[in-house]
Amino acid sequence: MSELHDAIIIGAGPAGLTAGIYLMRAGIETLLLEKALSGGMPVNTERVENYPGFPEGISGRELMDRFAAHAKAFGLPVKEFSEVSAVEYNERMFTVKTTEGEFSAAGVIIAAGTEPVKMGIPGEDELLGRGISYCATCDGMFFRNLDVAVIGGGDSAIEEGLSLAHIVRKVYVVHRRDALRAQKIVQDRAFRNEKMEFLWNKRPVEIGGKGQVEYIMLEDTKTGEHTRVDVSGVFVYVGYRAKTGFLGDLVERDGSGFIVTDENLEAKTKGLYAAGDVRKKTLRQISTAVGDGALAAVNLERYLLEIKP
Repeated sequence: MSELHDAIIIGAGPAGLTAGIYLMRAGIETLLLEKALSGGMPVNTERVENYPGFPEGISGRELMDRFAAHAKAFGLPVKEFSEVSAVEYNERMFTVKTTEGEFSAAGVIIAAGTEPVKMGIPGEDELLGRGISYCATCDGMFFRNLDVAVIGGGDSAIEEGLSLAHIVRKVYVVHRRDALRAQKIVQDRAFRNEKMEFLWNKRPVEIGGKGQVEYIMLEDTKTGEHTRVDVSGVFVYVGYRAKTGFLGDLVERDGSGFIVTDENLEAKTKGLYAAGDVRKKTLRQISTAVGDGALAAVNLERYLLEIKP
C-alpha cells in the first residue's frame, strides 16, 4: 500500500524547500522527495551574490543548508535518495513511485530541477568520471595544478571556471562564439584572471585519452581548422534540460522537457504544480525558484481546501 500524505513535493532545491516551508506553515501534512541530497543545483555554486539579504555574498552550499534547516524547523520530512520513477493519477489522487516505495497525495508539486546537456561527441561517455565532469565544485579538487578546459560561455561556465582557477594551473574557456553570455560582472572577473585563457569561435569535436582525459580536439567555427589542446580535465556547461519523462502525459512540455503551466503554476492535470527550473520560463535563478515555490504552495493549499469533503 502507498503511504498517504496531503501533499508531496518532488525535488529539494530552492523551489521545493520553499514550497515545503509554506505548506507546513499552513498545516498541510507534506512529504518532500529528493533523488540525491537536499540543495539542488545551487550547492555547486561557489559564490551567490544576487540573492537578497546577503550583501557580502554566500556560498551556494551554505545558502541551501540554511534553506533545508528552515524547512526542517517547521517539521518538513525529507526523504533523500528517493528517485521518482513514475507519477500516476486516479480519482483525484496521485501515486508517486520511487526507489524507496510508493507515496500518495491529493496534490503534488514538481520541483525536480534540471540536468546537464551532453555535447554528444566521441570520448564524452567513455571518459565520464575519468576527467570529464559537469560540476567543478564537486570535482575540481582532483585537478589541482593541472590544465583543464571549461566548455560554454554562460554564467555557469564562467563562474565554475573562476572556481577552478583557485585550484588548477590553467583554465581554457572554450566558446563557440566570440563573446560570452555571462553577466558582465562575472565576465570582468574572468578576463582579469591570469589563469583563464579564452578560445573563441571553437567547438569541441572529440575528447581523447587512454583511460583518462589527455586532450580535447577543437574545431574553429569559422575556418573549420582543428586544434588539439592538452588538458587533464573537461568541465561541460552547454545547457540544461528538464527530466520530466516520469510524469507521462500528466503534463504538457516544451521541446526541452520543461513543464508548461498556467499563471498559478498548475500543469494540465488538476492538483499538479511545477516550480523552479523544471518549469518553462525565461529566467532560472534562486530568487525566481523561491517565488515559484511559494506560489505553487499557496495555490496547492487553495486546491486542497476546494476538494476537501
